[in-house]
Amino acid sequence: MTDAPVSRTTGRTAGRAPHVRIRRVGAVAALCAMLALGAACGKKIMPQPQDNRELFSWRATTAMATANGCIAARGEAQGNVDNLASVILEIQPIDGSADSCAGCPFQATSRQEFRPEKQITPQDTAIVEMTMCPDRKAPAYRWRLVGVNVLTRFAHALGKVQTLVVDPDAPGFELPVEDTPPQQQTEIVIP
Repeated sequence: MTDAPVSRTTGRTAGRAPHVRIRRVGAVAALCAMLALGAACGKKIMPQPQDNRELFSWRATTAMATANGCIAARGEAQGNVDNLASVILEIQPIDGSADSCAGCPFQATSRQEFRPEKQITPQDTAIVEMTMCPDRKAPAYRWRLVGVNVLTRFAHALGKVQTLVVDPDAPGFELPVEDTPPQQQTEIVIP
């Protein structure tokens, strides 16, 4: 027999219990430390492309109505314009109907993708021109250009949403105060 006291509840000797507890506490502490270090590694935000040399943006975009009711848009892209794969012209008719709220967030109802021939200028600027004839005629349109990069991991270059007024005298047509006043052509230039 041994002289070590025996616990009444477990039936084990009391000499081993503190040693086992120390090992368990040490293992739990080591596990917690590994989890804390593992959680601290890595980024907590969405990854962004690191090479801005592959990007392009819109320097200026304009649009005007043609005589036959189509929209002729022109854009100047700057940056790495060799990566400009295509351009999408998005439009939203504004005609006073419930689904054409001029003050609401832009919701393109029609879009057309163009693979335009680029006119490259010496300052790394590309000029693209396109014409789109909307299915639904309206006295005004909200529109924007979207540049698609050949490198699919890069985000599209979004142009500013603008308003092109075709017929300011149309019955029931009113622009909200925050929108562009009636004019034939709109333009935005980004320095």
